[in-house]
Amino acid sequence: MSSATSSPSWWSRQRARWHLSFGHTAISADEVELEQRRIYLLPTGRGLFVILTAVVLLLVGVNYQLSLAFVVAFLLAGLMQAALLVSYRNLRGLIVRAGRSPHCKVGESLVFSVALASPERARDGISLMAKGDGIDKIAAKSQPRSLGGDSSAVVPLAFTAVRRGLMALRRIVVESRAPYGLIRAWSYVHFEWMGVIEPQPETPPPPLPLMAGDNDGAASRNLHVAHDPDSLRDYAPGDSLKRVAWKQVAKSGDWYTRTGDSGHRQEIELSWQAVTLSDTEARLSRMAAWLLRAHNENCAYELTLPNGHLPLADGSQQFADASLLLAAYPQRIESVRGLR
Repeated sequence: MSSATSSPSWWSRQRARWHLSFGHTAISADEVELEQRRIYLLPTGRGLFVILTAVVLLLVGVNYQLSLAFVVAFLLAGLMQAALLVSYRNLRGLIVRAGRSPHCKVGESLVFSVALASPERARDGISLMAKGDGIDKIAAKSQPRSLGGDSSAVVPLAFTAVRRGLMALRRIVVESRAPYGLIRAWSYVHFEWMGVIEPQPETPPPPLPLMAGDNDGAASRNLHVAHDPDSLRDYAPGDSLKRVAWKQVAKSGDWYTRTGDSGHRQEIELSWQAVTLSDTEARLSRMAAWLLRAHNENCAYELTLPNGHLPLADGSQQFADASLLLAAYPQRIESVRGLR
């Protein structure tokens, strides 16, 4: 009796299947193959005109016994049937894959890269359309493209990042109207897929805070690290003028920053309490400026926010983890699903 009550009913199973087919339920899988039950077909405006013309010609042929009207009516009906089959085959077997979680800053373009794979045969006129979470009136749509047999392509879906945070990509509509434009074939794919919109760093960048316990006026205590003192990279806003390679600037006219150290590195503590601003977004922008400056100057830093903590470290991975923590505020990273 208990097993009967615990098992889902037929109606519940059917609803779950419909929600999955119509893309209302996000899936954690990395790829989806478009099968028969996921593909939907309807005539376009042009197709409806052809159907109406065929019906009129059929009525004319019946009323006036015109053989030519019968011939044209059945030719149009055969054309619609062929278009129906070709449009269906254009999507059936297509593989849609989700890429990595895109990152950008507020005001930039957040680009989701969707990969399409076409096994067995070539396909024409495949386009994608999707909406982002919280952007009801703006949809990203790609241009129709063709895929050769046993080939793949990456289709970008770009959104304008209007606010900081994590933006979930809603269901993707995979559509084709090829080859005649008479039938619209489409399918829904909905991945658990988050985009990361980081705060825009404050400009001009503020000076880095002192390490806790530094009372001698130094920026921080120093530790020995092995770096090449002659390593150079392009100058970035916020770099310390002490690290600018002035000789190279004088020779070439281009600005460069030294990335190597003379055997030392700085250690910095970045905490939420160290920012005296009252506005949340302004505080995050200042911390983003600190992160960028600390990363450009090869400083080791620890980050403490209400939604997480990063121990003392340096390098690209530390910078990526810290930027993600700022973008996700006030959510905790471990509670977020869809980061790839």
